Amino acid sequence: MLFIAYLLSGIWLLGALIGLAIVWLVILECMEGVKQHGMKNELRELVIALAVALGIWFGAGFLLQTSSPLNAIVSCSMLPNIQRGDMVILSGDRIQAPRAEIENFDGLGDVSVYQNGVQVARVNGSFYAYCAQQQKMDALCTYFVSNPEGFTEKNGPLSFGYEKCEIVAKAGRLAGPCISYLEVNGKKYYGNISNDVVVYQPKKEDYYARVGDIIHRAYIVLKTSNGQEYVLTKGDNNPIFDIQAYDAVTGAKNSPVELSRTKGRIILGVPYVGYLKLFISPSAIPTPAGCDQHYAKYDS
Repeated sequence: MLFIAYLLSGIWLLGALIGLAIVWLVILECMEGVKQHGMKNELRELVIALAVALGIWFGAGFLLQTSSPLNAIVSCSMLPNIQRGDMVILSGDRIQAPRAEIENFDGLGDVSVYQNGVQVARVNGSFYAYCAQQQKMDALCTYFVSNPEGFTEKNGPLSFGYEKCEIVAKAGRLAGPCISYLEVNGKKYYGNISNDVVVYQPKKEDYYARVGDIIHRAYIVLKTSNGQEYVLTKGDNNPIFDIQAYDAVTGAKNSPVELSRTKGRIILGVPYVGYLKLFISPSAIPTPAGCDQHYAKYDS
């Protein structure tokens, strides 16, 4: 009943109560086992249960070629294609996404912003992040919000183009800037929902490190001249790439993701089961931003 009420209302307190109920039921089960069969028998059953769970975990990891065969969706950054609360099964085999070669990532850092081909600004992360974090947007940002199509930005060997995207929200239809394409070596790559969704662990100094594992779609895999491979990722419900995010307060940004930092690609999702992780993780219970909207282009 609490779970149904939580799904219908989204009230975080109900999720917290579910977490407490789960913990309390486990404690009651252990106490009842000790009462009926004794402490020694209960400990033996607990050890067996843990051994079976570990066997399933490592066995599945071996078969699926990943150290983390299961994960849960705790954010809404992949709406409407993947829902918060889904439990996902991962595979560590080859990621399906476009591939391109670059010399290296030299120059990745400060972003040059262009309006109709003329450089108009130099910012950190992205022009979107720069404008979004202004308390009061300047004239250029105001124009960017209403006319993003003429804006591009260059970050090292990567170039990004913007467009105006329609947003389906509870408050009605909205619109705002979002990434239109990524350009590498003169070729433009557009988002494709047939690309794999991958799970990766951010570096400890990255902006996204505070939220744990990231589950986003692979936009492109880049191979540098020294043989290192990176995957550029973006949430379907996010306006910009992960590497374009920037926190003006702390100066934190996200680094390109080496393939070695990926834990796998999603091969199957099971609805609602992932909520078990949310309910026993207090920081994950409150509904995050973005859960009440998604981009209209995914409705077709």
